[in-house]
Amino acid sequence: MDAPSERLLTLREAKLLIGVSVRTIYRLIHVGDLPPPVKIGRAARIPESEVIAYIETLKRKRCPSYAA
Repeated sequence: MDAPSERLLTLREAKLLIGVSVRTIYRLIHVGDLPPPVKIGRAARIPESEVIAYIETLKRKRCPSYAA
């Protein structure tokens, strides 16, 4: 079985990547800007690619000519 190549971030890691509070991460999840976290036992994780996609979306909204 292949190991997953996707990195799962803690909510704290996601907040550091975006530069917001953990409370804001929860709000972004609640409004649907970030996907619901993957639950591993009691731990919540967000795929790194989803956080990066959210950041890229913000960049495109700010500057429509932005090309990733």
